[in-house]
Parts: sequence; structure tokens; C-alpha cells
Amino acid sequence: MRKLLRPRIAIPLAIAAFFLLGGWTLRNKLAADRQGEWVRVTRGDLVTGIDVSGTLTAVDAGSFGPPQLDDVWDFKISMMAPEGAEVKKGQPILGFDTTELQKRLEQNSAQSEQSKKEIERRRADLAMRTADERMGLAEAEARLRKASLKLQTPPDLEKLNERKQVELDYGLSQREVADIRGRIDALERAARAEILLLESKQQRAASIVAETERAIAQMTVVTPRNGTVVYVQNWRRGEKKKVGDTCWKMERVIEIPDLSRMRADGDVDEVDAGKVSIGQRVALRLDAHPDDEWHGTIQRTAKNVGQQQGTKDPLKVLRVEIVVDRTDPAKMRPGMRFQGTVELGRVKNAILLPRDAVFLADGKPVVYRRGLLAVDTVPVKLGRQNDKLVEVVSGLRPSERVLVAKTKKEEAKS
Repeated sequence: MRKLLRPRIAIPLAIAAFFLLGGWTLRNKLAADRQGEWVRVTRGDLVTGIDVSGTLTAVDAGSFGPPQLDDVWDFKISMMAPEGAEVKKGQPILGFDTTELQKRLEQNSAQSEQSKKEIERRRADLAMRTADERMGLAEAEARLRKASLKLQTPPDLEKLNERKQVELDYGLSQREVADIRGRIDALERAARAEILLLESKQQRAASIVAETERAIAQMTVVTPRNGTVVYVQNWRRGEKKKVGDTCWKMERVIEIPDLSRMRADGDVDEVDAGKVSIGQRVALRLDAHPDDEWHGTIQRTAKNVGQQQGTKDPLKVLRVEIVVDRTDPAKMRPGMRFQGTVELGRVKNAILLPRDAVFLADGKPVVYRRGLLAVDTVPVKLGRQNDKLVEVVSGLRPSERVLVAKTKKEEAKS
């Protein structure tokens, strides 16, 4: 009978103990959960270095602004393709006001037409006057021939007085023919000079008309390739142009970047400037895609430190250009902000955990490891670290879960 009762008593006691232990373990884990979140220990490369931040820029930005016209310096924007719009090759992306050019075109078109009409009228008048003079010349030449024939008559057959009259008529006819020919030559010379002047005026006006038509056509800027519209910021105030604004002829207003090739333009704090050199590797993360890590190499550095651009902060920085190893047009856009690290050292194949997972107990580093039945306090030996991760030399293995403390913001939310 006692043998039958023992299992009946032992089993409930075991179940009760299990639930008591499980409840204590659950309470222990829930208490830890309220302090933070659980993350896994990982294995990878620990990169130590200095901070760099900045924006992405297309290697080939394809910037556009007003047309380079000889006698126009200030332009008023009348049309802009929406920023971020996808455009096709040959599509208008930027337009400028053509009111003044249209006035010039109308004035010179009218002058050109007037000069054409004046040339036609002057040629018609010359033809009419020349025809009249040539008719008089023909009559004078006829009289001259008639007088010449009379002079060919033998002198003994004529009376002396009649001979003298014929000679007089011949001389008058000669002078009349010469005078008419002279008037025709003078008339044609004067008409040619006047027509040349009118033609010069007409050609000048026509040239201005053609130039103005070309200028009006250039006032509409089209993209030479497919791409995405990006508005250029003013380098002093960080402002962008809009329809109705004015700009001078050398100003850039819009970019159509080649998204297949990007670079990162970054700033390094003045105190770290001496640690930067060309050829250093850089790891960076975009603010828009913080889970993706990109890599690149410093290809150029400024000769001197200067004030950080686009801000009134007097912070001095060193400007660097970073060539990105790989470009992803689906995720990377010019102007995107990034945060990165210029690599000064690298610990390969290290056991890593977040810095916020390390706590101090009796002045020594410990982590809270989540076990099967409890949360264990585990002393650890640490190695190198950066601003986010720390190397674990001993005390933990990869894939174990440790507690990461909540930030002040997370505590305030909870």
C-alpha cells in the first residue's frame, strides 16, 4: 500500500517543484526582459578607427543651369522638373523666362522684314529709273548715228552752213550720250551702295533673329540621359532654387546624377585629421538603410581643415572623398547622409558583443547570459573595442544570448 502511495505523492511534489522552479525562472527572465533586450554573441571582424560622416555624391553629377549666352547674365527660372522625378533622355528638366528674348526676336524680325522690303523697293525703283535713262540713251545714240551718217557725206555735195550744223548736231549727240551713260553709271553705283547698306542691315537683323531663336531654344534645358532629378543646394546657405527665382549664368540648378557610380564626401573631426591618409578603408552605413554596411577607400583628402559646410557650427573638419566599392542604385541616392568609420585597425574572427551588454560587478566586467533555467552572471575578459562592439577574449561563446541594457529613450517609452 505504501508503495502505491509513494508515486502518487512523489509525482505531484515533482510537478509542484517544477512549476515553482519554472515560475522562479520565468520571473527571473521577465525581470531581465524589463531591463533590456536579448542579443546573440557573434563572431566577426572588429574594426577600430575614427568617425566620418557626410553625404553621398554621384561621381558624374551631370549638373545643369542657364545656357551660356554671350549677352545675358541673369536668368529667371520658369520651369523645373519635380525633385526626385525619373526623367528620360531628351525630356525638358529646366526652363528660363524668354520674355526679353521674345521682344528682341520680334524687333529684329520686323527690322529684317522691313529691310527686305526696302531692298525690293529700291531695286524696283532702280530698274524703273535705269529703264527710263536707257530709253533716253537709245534715242541719243540713234541721233548720234544719224549725225555720223551725215558727216560721212562728201563735203562738195553739201552747203557749208549745213555741214557746220551737222557737225554741231553730232557733237551735241556725243555729249548727250556721254551724259546719259554717266547718269546711268552714277545711278547704279548709288543704288548698289544703298542696297549693300540695306542688305547689311537685313543680314545683321537676320543674324540676330537666328541667334535669338537659338537662344530661346537653349532656354529649355533637356537631359542628355535617363536619371533622377536632384536640386542643387546653395553652398553657403544650403538652399535650393525654385520656380520664379533668379540665377546668374554660371550657377548650377539641377543635377541628373549617374546612379551607377557613387562616392561618399565625408568630414573627419579636426582632432583626428592627423590619422587620416589616402588608401585607408572605410565602412559606412546610410541613415536611410542602417542595416546595410558599405565599404570604400579614401581617394582624396583636403590639404587643410576647414569649417564644416552647410552649417553655422564652427566645428573644424577635414574633408575626405571616399570611393565606394559597390553602388546599389535602388538604395543609394545623392544627398543621403551616412555615418562611417575610417579603419585604423582590424581584429579578425573575434567574438563580439555590443558594448551595452557589458556591466560592472565589483569593478569587473560581467554579462548577463540567458540560460535554460536562469539568467547567469558571467565574468568576461575583454579585448579591443570600438564605439559599438567589444571583443570577448574569454567567458562567452558565439550564439549565446546576453542582455543589452535599454537606452534612456527606451526606458522613457516603457
